[in-house]
Amino acid sequence: MSSSNIQTVTKTGATTAVAISGRTRVVGIYYTCNNTASVIHLHNNTTGAGTAQTSIYTPAAAGAYDIIIPDMGLLFTNAVYLEFSANVLSVTLLFQGGAAA
Repeated sequence: MSSSNIQTVTKTGATTAVAISGRTRVVGIYYTCNNTASVIHLHNNTTGAGTAQTSIYTPAAAGAYDIIIPDMGLLFTNAVYLEFSANVLSVTLLFQGGAAA
Protein backbone atom coordinates (compact mmCIF):
# COMPACT_ATOMS: atom_id res chain seq x y z
CA MET A 1 0.00 0.00 0.00
CA SER A 2 1.33 3.40 -0.95
CA SER A 3 2.08 6.01 1.69
CA SER A 4 1.05 8.89 -0.59
CA ASN A 5 -1.34 9.54 -3.44
CA ILE A 6 -0.45 8.50 -6.96
CA GLN A 7 -0.97 11.27 -9.51
CA THR A 8 -0.94 11.16 -13.31
CA VAL A 9 0.06 13.45 -16.13
CA THR A 10 -0.51 12.75 -19.82
CA LYS A 11 1.29 14.31 -22.78
CA THR A 12 0.27 13.80 -26.41
CA GLY A 13 1.84 14.50 -29.78
CA ALA A 14 5.57 15.04 -30.19
CA THR A 15 6.66 16.39 -26.82
CA THR A 16 9.80 18.01 -25.44
CA ALA A 17 8.75 19.59 -22.17
CA VAL A 18 8.72 19.34 -18.39
CA ALA A 19 6.01 16.81 -17.47
CA ILE A 20 6.49 16.91 -13.69
CA SER A 21 8.08 19.75 -11.73
CA GLY A 22 9.93 19.23 -8.47
CA ARG A 23 11.24 16.11 -6.74
CA THR A 24 9.19 13.05 -7.70
CA ARG A 25 9.16 9.30 -8.09
CA VAL A 26 7.80 7.84 -11.32
CA VAL A 27 6.11 4.55 -10.45
CA GLY A 28 4.53 3.69 -13.78
CA ILE A 29 4.42 4.58 -17.46
CA TYR A 30 1.62 3.95 -19.96
CA TYR A 31 2.11 4.81 -23.61
CA THR A 32 0.49 4.37 -26.99
CA CYS A 33 2.43 4.29 -30.25
CA ASN A 34 2.05 3.69 -33.95
CA ASN A 35 3.82 0.96 -35.95
CA THR A 36 7.19 2.76 -36.17
CA ALA A 37 9.80 2.05 -33.50
CA SER A 38 10.73 5.08 -31.41
CA VAL A 39 12.11 6.08 -28.03
CA ILE A 40 10.80 7.91 -24.96
CA HIS A 41 13.40 9.76 -22.85
CA LEU A 42 12.93 10.91 -19.26
CA HIS A 43 15.53 13.43 -18.05
CA ASN A 44 16.20 14.43 -14.43
CA ASN A 45 16.15 18.18 -15.08
CA THR A 46 14.09 20.98 -16.59
CA THR A 47 15.65 20.63 -20.05
CA GLY A 48 16.55 17.77 -22.34
CA ALA A 49 20.27 18.42 -21.77
CA GLY A 50 22.54 15.57 -20.86
CA THR A 51 21.93 11.85 -20.77
CA ALA A 52 18.40 10.66 -20.10
CA GLN A 53 17.87 9.03 -16.71
CA THR A 54 15.84 6.37 -18.47
CA SER A 55 14.94 5.59 -22.07
CA ILE A 56 12.10 3.36 -23.23
CA TYR A 57 12.34 1.93 -26.71
CA THR A 58 8.94 1.35 -28.28
CA PRO A 59 8.25 -1.61 -30.56
CA ALA A 60 7.49 -1.31 -34.25
CA ALA A 61 3.93 -2.38 -33.54
CA ALA A 62 0.96 -0.13 -32.92
CA GLY A 63 -0.60 -0.55 -29.50
CA ALA A 64 -0.79 0.45 -25.87
CA TYR A 65 1.87 -0.61 -23.38
CA ASP A 66 2.42 -0.19 -19.67
CA ILE A 67 5.44 -0.38 -17.42
CA ILE A 68 5.09 -0.75 -13.67
CA ILE A 69 8.28 0.24 -11.85
CA PRO A 70 8.89 -1.88 -8.73
CA ASP A 71 9.82 -0.82 -5.20
CA MET A 72 9.89 2.97 -4.83
CA GLY A 73 9.98 3.78 -8.55
CA LEU A 74 12.49 6.02 -10.34
CA LEU A 75 13.63 9.04 -8.32
CA PHE A 76 13.89 12.36 -10.14
CA THR A 77 15.40 14.97 -7.81
CA ASN A 78 14.81 18.05 -10.00
CA ALA A 79 11.97 17.47 -12.46
CA VAL A 80 10.93 15.05 -15.19
CA TYR A 81 11.63 16.38 -18.67
CA LEU A 82 9.81 14.17 -21.18
CA GLU A 83 10.95 13.78 -24.75
CA PHE A 84 9.31 11.72 -27.52
CA SER A 85 8.57 11.91 -31.25
CA ALA A 86 5.28 11.86 -33.17
CA ASN A 87 5.56 8.05 -33.49
CA VAL A 88 4.57 7.92 -29.81
CA LEU A 89 0.96 9.06 -29.61
CA SER A 90 0.70 9.60 -25.85
CA VAL A 91 2.61 9.06 -22.61
CA THR A 92 1.01 8.92 -19.16
CA LEU A 93 3.31 9.05 -16.14
CA LEU A 94 2.13 7.78 -12.75
CA PHE A 95 4.05 9.55 -10.00
CA GLN A 96 4.33 10.43 -6.30
CA GLY A 97 5.43 13.92 -5.20
CA GLY A 98 6.07 16.88 -7.45
CA ALA A 99 3.37 18.52 -9.54
CA ALA A 100 2.07 17.87 -13.04
CA ALA A 101 3.30 20.53 -15.46
